Formats: sequence, structure tokens, C-alpha cells
Amino acid sequence: MGNLTRRAFLKGSTICLTALGGMQLGLRARPAHAEAGSSSSAGGNFFVYIYLRGGIDGLNMVCPFDGPDRAAYEQQRPNIHLRTTGTTAALRLGSSNYGLHFAATGLHQLYGQGRLAIVHGTGFPVAQITRSHFDAQDYMEHGTPGSNSIGSGWLARHLATSGQVPDAAMIPALAVGANAPASLLGRRDVMNLDDANSFHPNSNNGNVDGVPRYKLSTTITMRELYQGTGTLNQAGIGTVEAIELVDTLNIANYTPATGAVYPTSGVATTLANQAKLIANIAKRRIGLQVATMDYGGWDTHENQGDGTQGDLNQNQYGARLAGLSQVLTALYNDLNADGLARNMVVVVHSEFGRRVRENANRGTDHGSGNPMLVLGGRVAGGQLYGTFGGLNAGQLFQNEDVATTTDFRRVLSEVVTAHLGNNALSSVFPGYSYPGRLGLLPSDQIFKHGFEAA
Repeated sequence: MGNLTRRAFLKGSTICLTALGGMQLGLRARPAHAEAGSSSSAGGNFFVYIYLRGGIDGLNMVCPFDGPDRAAYEQQRPNIHLRTTGTTAALRLGSSNYGLHFAATGLHQLYGQGRLAIVHGTGFPVAQITRSHFDAQDYMEHGTPGSNSIGSGWLARHLATSGQVPDAAMIPALAVGANAPASLLGRRDVMNLDDANSFHPNSNNGNVDGVPRYKLSTTITMRELYQGTGTLNQAGIGTVEAIELVDTLNIANYTPATGAVYPTSGVATTLANQAKLIANIAKRRIGLQVATMDYGGWDTHENQGDGTQGDLNQNQYGARLAGLSQVLTALYNDLNADGLARNMVVVVHSEFGRRVRENANRGTDHGSGNPMLVLGGRVAGGQLYGTFGGLNAGQLFQNEDVATTTDFRRVLSEVVTAHLGNNALSSVFPGYSYPGRLGLLPSDQIFKHGFEAA
């Protein structure tokens, strides 16, 4: 492997520690005998949380196709409204008065199969509504609208109170991307992994027989260096364990199931690679409970894409939504082939919607109420939930936005209780009074445990 220089060691160690920056203090301690797919770490229900950063225009994702709001929709958006005929016509959602953006064909199919549900008008209570990206994201990810002072994220609090993370769970929480999101703030056993191919010390210094140069020497040295019990030592050993775990699982080499077609080019390529990583780890049945992904670029203040603009090379909003649709469809098909779609619930949402009226630059500005997407094998899909606030006179929030009619925490609370089996909602969402299920997850499919059916 060659001699290990001090410079190479420090560089490799820095790469490792940086790669696991979101892991807080290191991986959960696990028995040495725990193996992927073993009965002691069997796979169970898990949750995938996809955050659309930037504030997606939900009104053009799910639009009035006809009915009482159609005329106001066209009037407020003379250029960017979705059409009802032609190649760029919205895709009608069943027999409802609503349609899905024409680029979201995969999501439309999942809706038709009863696997995708859409919840109208989600967001904050009126007193906590904000059009600030930073505040809105903080409020949502902390799970405490109006405040981000609690110091932990709602997903971290779920994991802390679920009582369902056994020692054999190798990766109970996975943050896919460059950084762990605030929703996992305060959790120590989060693996923060972006690209398994580069998840090694000295990965950019060339390989020797397919093995990153100095990897073995670096990990041995790190184990000798970090032998104490303090925070830094725990982080160091956690880093080494994570590197060894990624090696053992061979995560970098993965072939999706037949029929799972992830995009390999375009704006959603990174999201596709991240979704494949989640699918790969979920299939190994090593105790995954929650996984997070971010998909940005939704702050469409200008040139959002006209309603007749079918060329997605010229339609930034349409291209990004098409990518999201393709990735979610591939992820569902990938896990469904292994019988794991029934264990998965995916929630997709954003910090807020956009204003109803298009601006002078044929874009949209910051708004409030927005749809949330809920996908999974046990989701009671093919339905629209909640109430659409309406687009006519007197129905808009501050005469500008789609009204918020469902607290976003109600959707997440149903997932936490009915899918993940955690009833400690007062800890997960402090100060929130849960009014009960919307029906996204039928009551006869509630699970008591996160790792096996009741």
C-alpha cells in the first residue's frame, strides 16, 4: 500500500471526518456479528423525506383543471397556466377537478395505481406563516412553526422517542447529500453519505488495484489515534466504522431492479443517484428507518415556463418536475420489485408555495399554501386529501396566496404514528394538537414496530 506520510494521513482523516460531518458523534454501536439481511437486523418500515428547497410552485404542479377555480387560475396566470388540451395539457387526476403538470407522467401513473396521495393546501398555521426561505425551512425541519430554538429536528426527536432502533441497526438514519438536514439535528447515529465511490480516505489520490491509496493504513492509524471516550474520539471511531461498513456492504456497486429507470442525465441526475443509494441500503435490510434527500432549484421568480412550452430544455420548472417524477417512479418500482414498497412511505414537500398571480417576469413569487405528496405501497393513494382553499375573491390568503388549510404536521404525524409506530407526538411535534388521521394510511395497516409487522 506504500508508506503513509503525515500529510497523506491528515488529508485522508480530514476527508473522512468531513464526509461524516452530519453524523454528529459517530455511528451507532453495533454487534460485530451483525450482517446485512440477518434476522437480527431485518428490514422494516422506513420513511423517505424529500425536501424541495426554494419553494415549489404547487399551483402548477396540481392545478384546477376545470370547476369553480379554473377561470380565476387562467386570469391570474395568463402565460404560465397549464392548458387542458394539446401536448402540454395537465394530466387529470381521476374524476376530480384537478390536474397534474404534464411533465409528471410517472407521478400520474402512480396516482392512477393508488400509490400516490396528494394533500391540498399544507403549510403553517396563519399566525406563523412566513415567506422567508430560511425561517420557513427552519420551522418545518425543527417541527416548531414560529420558532427554531428547540435545538433539535423533528426526525431526530422521532428516532429518540420511537424506542425501535435496536443495536443491530447498522444505518437507522441516512442523510443523502453533502450535509445532514436540520430535521435530523441532534441525532448522533446519522450516516451522512453522498457518493459511496468517494467515501474513503485519500479517494482522490489514485487507486492501487482498485483500492484507494493509503486507505488501510489511514484507518488503522485512526483506530490507534482515537481510543479515548471523548467526543472527538467517538467521532473518529465512528468515521472508521462507517468507512468499513460502506466497504462491507459494497454500496458503490448497485444494479436497480428491472423496470426501475432512474434518469442518467439532466437536472435530476444527482437526485437519481441519491435515490439509488437509499434503495440499495433499504434492500440490505440493515435497520434503515429514515432517509432524507434535498432537491433544490424551485425559487422560480422568472422564466418559470409558459403553459405551452413543451420543450423541457426551455422550461426550467417542467424539467425539474419531470426529474422528480422520474426519480420517485424509479424508486417505487425499484423497491416494489423486492417487496419493499409496502414498507416505504415517501413524503415530498417544500417550505411554501408561490403566489397565485404570475409576476412581470413570467415567474412566481413567495407564497404560502402548497400540496404535499405522499407515496408508498400502503398509502391510500389515487385520492386528493384536505381542502383546496379556492382562487376566487375573498378566498386567497392576504389576497395573494393559496390558503393553508392543513397543518403540515398533520401529514407527518400520520406517517409517524401509523407507519413508524411512534405515538410520542408531544415530543416529536411539541405544542401541536394532532386532530387525527386524514386517512392516508388506513387504520388496519398501522404497525406497532418499525422493524416487523404487528
